[in-house]
Amino acid sequence: MQIIIIGSGKVGTALATQLIKLEHDVVVVEEDSQLIRNVSHLDCIKIAGVPIDLDILKQAGIETADSLCAVTQTDNINIMVAQIASTIFKVPQIVARIFNPAKRSVFEAFNINTVSQTEMIVEAFLRKISSETGEINHKVCNADILYTSVPIEDDLVGEDILDLSTDSGKLIFGVLRNGKLTLAAPGLKVQAGDELVLAGIQK
Repeated sequence: MQIIIIGSGKVGTALATQLIKLEHDVVVVEEDSQLIRNVSHLDCIKIAGVPIDLDILKQAGIETADSLCAVTQTDNINIMVAQIASTIFKVPQIVARIFNPAKRSVFEAFNINTVSQTEMIVEAFLRKISSETGEINHKVCNADILYTSVPIEDDLVGEDILDLSTDSGKLIFGVLRNGKLTLAAPGLKVQAGDELVLAGIQK
């Protein structure tokens, strides 16, 4: 698939890393000249520019893109990019990151899928408090994504999270550390007591 990622912060970088591993064609658009360095080591196209600029989006290939993921650190930017992708370029699949769950209705008005890190962290806390061991289900692009946490073996302490792999076919999404979810990104080292958070599509 041809996938455009808007934003190369921790989330954008981790997402691009995983999508490249899955052999998708990835383009990253980032306005911040410092943040775009996060993806300099990745085998993908990087474009420095304002993500709501139509010429920048066309340069990124939005006219033929299969999916767009807006994961900047600003809800308003994610909203605007998602609206442009939906209404002007008719991108088939659009997923946007939101910090404030109260803004979900804005995205829903444009039939845009959202991922709220706040809600995911709350779910992780609730599951810890109630000692549940089940999976968390979240719908993304009409697919049910299951998130599972598993203990990390002691001999993996100190390893970079992106150097790890699983035999289950699931992606390594991040770690739970002291009840807080940290997304997989370059430089994240495994610590004692961490739990690995895996993500997979429910069949």
